[in-house]
Amino acid sequence: MSAAVPVFATTAGYRAAVAELPMGARQTEAARGAVVVVPGEGQWWTALLEAEANGAVAAVVGNPQRVPAEAVATLRGLLSIPVVVERPFARQDDVAAAASARAGSPATLVTIECAAAPGGLASPLRDGLRWATTLAGGPLERIGSGGGMALLKATPPSGHLPVTVLTTRWSQEAAAPMLRVAALGEVRSVVESDAAGQGVRFTTASADGSTTSAVRYEGSARLALRRALEAVAAACPLPDLTELLEDQEILAELLPEHKQG
Repeated sequence: MSAAVPVFATTAGYRAAVAELPMGARQTEAARGAVVVVPGEGQWWTALLEAEANGAVAAVVGNPQRVPAEAVATLRGLLSIPVVVERPFARQDDVAAAASARAGSPATLVTIECAAAPGGLASPLRDGLRWATTLAGGPLERIGSGGGMALLKATPPSGHLPVTVLTTRWSQEAAAPMLRVAALGEVRSVVESDAAGQGVRFTTASADGSTTSAVRYEGSARLALRRALEAVAAACPLPDLTELLEDQEILAELLPEHKQG
């Protein structure tokens, strides 16, 4: 039996996640040789670089809120340790399951609808862009935008397809963010945020019928930590940080106020 990996986490949610994984993780108070959990507030990108410099073997970024141009420029290509990014609206297990459910059927149109209180639009929309990239099967490129609407282009192996984006800023500060992503074609995939604004459910409809995603009982923090432990065991890189930076670059074109954070 392999020894439990030390985890340096200061937030209650991740300390609880460590306790829920007793066979694979144990709490420590030092970064060296540990998986370091970096809260996604403030200048988390600086803390991420510091974690690597202090000897972390992997890192988890917990639900990053701001990804300014400084973070994109600082992080691209610099880190050599595996980094898991916790994205509650775009959990890795949900995104992978939704893509698998399409069974390779190409989309013909993808739409993103996102609404949130002022200042809260960036995070769910950024996650919506990750869903659109995955369901479209290729990277996104902005074509035009204005008045809360935008047109993107996806470039999957099968050819170009349009991706439309509709954003709304609610006046209520306490309103939970709303996210809805739909991929149309012979197979129809619909991703929708739940009523509490935490996580999503998705449905897949085809000629064979319709299925709805299972309820996820594993919290997003526990999932992120478990993926980090698996990456350490396998000594393999992860795409999370690269994907976050790619999504942020598109987001900055859609919401210019987020070019500098």
